[in-house]
Amino acid sequence: MKNLLIACTIAMSFGAPVMANPEATQLINEVRKDKRRKAIRYSKVLEAAAAGHANEMAAKGYFSHTGANGSSVGDRTSAQGYKWCFIAENIARGQTSLQEAMVAWTNSKGHYKNMTDKKVREFGLARGADNNWVMVLAKPC
Repeated sequence: MKNLLIACTIAMSFGAPVMANPEATQLINEVRKDKRRKAIRYSKVLEAAAAGHANEMAAKGYFSHTGANGSSVGDRTSAQGYKWCFIAENIARGQTSLQEAMVAWTNSKGHYKNMTDKKVREFGLARGADNNWVMVLAKPC
């Protein structure tokens, strides 16, 4: 049992999906509901784009919406095979829980705007090493 707990803790530290926990979907949809927006759904493809960026930032020691190779969130999401008509990204660093990351994004004008945008239909979220959080929000074409 102790080994299982250690394995789960390690997995959550290195880009494990946070979305496996329905709490994330509930939290973002509560934020959207307060703004009278439709609920959005989870996307494993968007999660993969988020996890890749979260882990790259940790591995290469930077914090930016621009990837180490100059990529944008659109580039990274397209590379995962997602056909998008709208795309946005929230990043955060240092928050030790999903709740802390959501509060930080909700209290930031730009991040809040991304989470409540009328065009958004899906999202993915990942927590990378060093508490690098990335949320990708999109509307598929």
